[in-house]
Amino acid sequence: MGIFNCDWFSFTADFEKYNVVDLADRKDLYDPEVNKHLSRLFAQLDEERSKEDGRGFIDLGMWKFEVLNHGSRSYYYLLHNDDMEIRLAKYRSRKEENFPVFVHFKSQFLWSDIYGLSTLEDKFRLVIEWLQDVFNGKYITSKINRIDLCYHTDDIPVGFNAEHFVGRHTLDTTRRTHRVISGIDIGSRRSNKLFLRCYNKFLEARATKKEWFFKIWEHAGLDIRKVWNIEFQVDREFFSEFKVGRKRLDTAEEIIARMPTIWHYLTNDWITYRIPDNERRTRWSLHPWWESLLEFAESTEKISRGKQRELPTATVLIPAIRGYLSSYAARMGGDINDGSLFQEVFKQICDYEDVTGRKFEEDVDVKRSLMDPEDNITDIEEISQEISKVRDKVFEMYRQGRIKEKPHINASLEDYQRLLDEGIQFDMLKLAQVATLPGPTKQAGKGSRNKKEPAAADS
Repeated sequence: MGIFNCDWFSFTADFEKYNVVDLADRKDLYDPEVNKHLSRLFAQLDEERSKEDGRGFIDLGMWKFEVLNHGSRSYYYLLHNDDMEIRLAKYRSRKEENFPVFVHFKSQFLWSDIYGLSTLEDKFRLVIEWLQDVFNGKYITSKINRIDLCYHTDDIPVGFNAEHFVGRHTLDTTRRTHRVISGIDIGSRRSNKLFLRCYNKFLEARATKKEWFFKIWEHAGLDIRKVWNIEFQVDREFFSEFKVGRKRLDTAEEIIARMPTIWHYLTNDWITYRIPDNERRTRWSLHPWWESLLEFAESTEKISRGKQRELPTATVLIPAIRGYLSSYAARMGGDINDGSLFQEVFKQICDYEDVTGRKFEEDVDVKRSLMDPEDNITDIEEISQEISKVRDKVFEMYRQGRIKEKPHINASLEDYQRLLDEGIQFDMLKLAQVATLPGPTKQAGKGSRNKKEPAAADS
């Protein structure tokens, strides 16, 4: 008995209008006229990236991200939250095969049921549609970067060891905890191609504070303390050199659609786990336990984002909070029993906020949005309604010639508001011009009577 899933998924993607000013000249200067929306996004990221306290954040609608103050290789902007990491190139690479956007789906995102979606295919489509709005450019294509396919099981064979693995690998490593095998690595990470790791997932989940896995395993009927992870890490270099199912796989969509085929190749052709029942290693029988994991089927045993967020609280945050409070009380005084400790801490927090200008409530909102984008659904619906109202008004102004720039149908509320302000300024200028014009001269019309003003009476 076990659970199959994808535990890491990263890819690069290309979008229209993500260009430099002159493809022939390669000035490495972004032309804002090509995509004004993207240019404004870069300007906002530059502002958040350069904050002195290193606490930059950006709201991209469906998700909010922390903006790091450094880049990575060819990617200038680094954004991350609990669900994803996104890297953006400021300029398109000189190599056409290098795409300007890198996306990494984290484990929490892949194991959660978010926005009513649980499969990797549905989540990929959702993210691509969202990114098209973020960049104001149509999605073109993608390239796989890495995928980790895993199998969680509580049925590890007795005497499980590296010697029973038979395959194309040339290197294996065994890890032990208290003289008991806790992990086996097959292959080399340095090869950047293919790597198998088998390890005690219960110990790893407890150490990394991912106790929300326990609910998934419990619901699937697994013995929580006996769960191991059998996980293949497959990098792009592998797909570039080898055919899977007689076909070379390249795009993220192809990888997602052929996960069962990839798993079949890995567990049949690349490596197997066998019983040493013959003098010749090549004639060893396939272990029944290995036979039980040959058919990959993506798990539907996902967990809600609320559960992921709540479960670590008692085991992770409370001990840390208690430790900080005891250290504070030892230095500054205060008693937790009569509440004087909390009163003193509250006073110090207020003084800190007065000096820094930061607000506790605002930090809570930011961190909540980074953890759970579904909390923003109501806000998103309200914003969508507001955008719809402003958009109708802006298009009406454009048709009347009160706005020069043609509005984009998928523009942000900020963009529509800017165009609306432009239209209002146009109206005010027209009113000002009318007010300064001389008054109309009265002409005597046909049939009108010219009446003389009565002479003043002689005094």
